[in-house]
Amino acid sequence: MRKIINMLKKNDNAYSVGRICAVIGFVVWVLVTLWLAFFAKTWSGYESCTLGMVTLLLVQLGNKAIETRMFKVKSEERNDERLE
Repeated sequence: MRKIINMLKKNDNAYSVGRICAVIGFVVWVLVTLWLAFFAKTWSGYESCTLGMVTLLLVQLGNKAIETRMFKVKSEERNDERLE
């Protein structure tokens, strides 16, 4: 459980609001999907909800890639400054 909580952290002292929102959104989407499936119900907004969830997850993956790249570049710049 501690590893899952640590995955939601942006750094050692702060949680990432985007990651928390993505997790909450995904859990809500799964619960809605299961509820609709178990009770054989339909919802006219389900397609929009699903597309929104996919978009949110893709944005979070892109954000993570950009953050990782940014931190890598910053650490390389620091190493270059130390060498000079």
